[in-house]
Amino acid sequence: MINYTPRLFIVVGSPASGKDELIKAVNTLGNLHARIVPKHTDRNARWDDDNEMICKKIFNSRGELVDNSDYDLENCDITYLNYGTNYGIKTSDIWNGFQAGIHQVLVVSNVKALNELKTIFGKLAVFLYVYSSITKDEYMKKEQMKMAPKNMLDSEGGIEYLKRREENFDMAWNLYERNFNLFDHVFIYANKEEDLFDQIFRLFRYYENRV
Repeated sequence: MINYTPRLFIVVGSPASGKDELIKAVNTLGNLHARIVPKHTDRNARWDDDNEMICKKIFNSRGELVDNSDYDLENCDITYLNYGTNYGIKTSDIWNGFQAGIHQVLVVSNVKALNELKTIFGKLAVFLYVYSSITKDEYMKKEQMKMAPKNMLDSEGGIEYLKRREENFDMAWNLYERNFNLFDHVFIYANKEEDLFDQIFRLFRYYENRV
């Protein structure tokens, strides 16, 4: 039986800031500490999706896009628009996680959604900004290199994906600057996954020991 109050850790960061690595760290630590809160989205699955996305269509075993039976954006009680795509969160998933005694980790970079989460969860919500010094040009080159072997650079979806990412690269940083007082912690990602693992583990332990 746990002797601390589980928290909702809300992660904000620019593209390539370390959010994906943070999700990997949480998954590696396992449900003894925390779980990723899934988000429903009306876009189709992409090759680089992780377990936080519940897409409208997913790939079957033959590589074909098919309807996802778990997709339920309509019944999400928090919805928002990012990069031209709709996303949704079921707060019932978070409350259920709390009842199981597990920290919840949610990646969101939208001020409307952040304010709603703050209103609903109050002091249970811990806001975390993940910072990386990577520039827009460095990020775009990195994404192009990742997409090239998959023949996505010349596809309509690949071009639109890169365009939206480039246009909105500073969105999360601007959000952080304009809402500085909302954030409780800042992580520094210096391209060393082990450092990020250590930071999130220490953060969990801090909240587990203080209450």
